[in-house]
Amino acid sequence: MDSDLVLISRVVLLDDQRAFARLMRKYQRPVRRYFLVETNGNEALADDLAQETFIHAWQNIGSFHGLSGFGTWLYRIAHNTWLNWLARHHDLLSLDDPVVRTEVEVAPNLDSRQGSDTLETDQLRVAVARLPEAERTCIALFYLQELSLREIHRVTGWPVGTIKSHLSRGRNHLKNLFDYD
Repeated sequence: MDSDLVLISRVVLLDDQRAFARLMRKYQRPVRRYFLVETNGNEALADDLAQETFIHAWQNIGSFHGLSGFGTWLYRIAHNTWLNWLARHHDLLSLDDPVVRTEVEVAPNLDSRQGSDTLETDQLRVAVARLPEAERTCIALFYLQELSLREIHRVTGWPVGTIKSHLSRGRNHLKNLFDYD
């Protein structure tokens, strides 16, 4: 299998749509999962935002310089897509609607960490959805997408210290929501 850089080179130099499709297949689930967390499980919106992200990536792939991984670059586009959507439509989606949050599998890879306890997994999804946006973003990128602090900095533009603070507060909020001792 070709590396991301080989595929990107084929896209940029040869306008190779198949190479881009391979990149898309590789990153489609993680990008969609990121949007499912941000939208509190709204599948249709997550799909639309993921599609918009890949359109922007296709249009701007020539600006990828390899200073970070392709995934980090793509998450930066996804994060900006989310912020732009919020700026345009913040009044159209009630992110506090508990029905939206609990109907969808927001974080499929959490299931393996939680075993077969569906109730606990559902509670975790609801708890993550209740976090303030910056905390939710950092939790999603760090724990679900497994990005490093430096990569999250590249995605969000936030200082590493701020990211650490959001992660700490997010973990504390989750701990308090679950009343762990």
